[in-house]
Parts: sequence; C-alpha cells; structure tokens
Amino acid sequence: MNEAAASQNNRRRAWKAWLYLGGFAATAAVVAALLVSQVSRPARAADITLIYVGADDCAPCRVWQNGDGAAFRQSSDFARIAYIEVKSPHLHDVLKDENWPAEIRAYRGLLKRSDGVPLWLVLSNTEVIEQRFGPAAWRANILPAIKSALNQARPLAG
Repeated sequence: MNEAAASQNNRRRAWKAWLYLGGFAATAAVVAALLVSQVSRPARAADITLIYVGADDCAPCRVWQNGDGAAFRQSSDFARIAYIEVKSPHLHDVLKDENWPAEIRAYRGLLKRSDGVPLWLVLSNTEVIEQRFGPAAWRANILPAIKSALNQARPLAG
C-alpha cells in the first residue's frame, strides 16, 4: 500500500513538473516572439514623419514640389513614412493657423520668422531629428536624415 501511495505521489510530482515546464516554455516562446517582432518590424508610417512647409507663390517651393518632391513621393521610402504638407497660398501667410493642421501646430513654434521655405522637419516618434530650409537642404540634409532614420528602423541582417 505504501508503494502505491508513493507511486501516486511521484506521478503527481511529475505531472506538476510537466505543467510548470510547459508553462515556462510557453511563456518563453511568447516573450521571444514579442522581442523578435519588435526587432524585425519595418518602420511604420507613425515612426517617421516628414513635414513640408511651402507656399503657392514660392518659386523654389514649386521647383521642389515638381522635381525632387515628386520623385520622392514616388519612391519606396515615401511609402514608409507619414507625410504632412503645410502649404500656404502666400509666403507671408506661412505661419498662420489656418495653414497648419492642429495636430502639428506645436512644431510651428520651432520655426523662426527668418526661416525660409521650402522648409522640412523630419520627425522620429514625434521628436524633430532634422529641420532645414532652402532648396539645397533637401538633398544635403533632409533626404539623408530620412534614409538614416529608415535604416535604423530596419531589422539587422543576421
């Protein structure tokens, strides 16, 4: 009889150990899956945002819109970011409330009246990582900042 009780006790211990190990393995698998999904996910539109500020009566703005801007909007990089245009009918109205969507008006405070247009702000998770104005700034600063931010968001090759 003692032998039967001992055998029953051993089976219970083995069953509990099996349950604990199974639960531990399942938990570890879930944690590993979550970590891998966070590391390997590509940048989402919400991660990187480009804000373009320009005016209809601004010749350099029109040149960018129809040239480098149009090419960028057709690129695969553009598909991976959020893009917001702040476009005023007139240069002297660029900072007016009606030209700025409410959700980005806080960034307007970073601009100086002496800043020109076209002007771009590159945001990563709502933090400004690059802010420049003028036609040369697109290729020299803004586009490289976007590419760098997107590359940092890509999974590491392994």
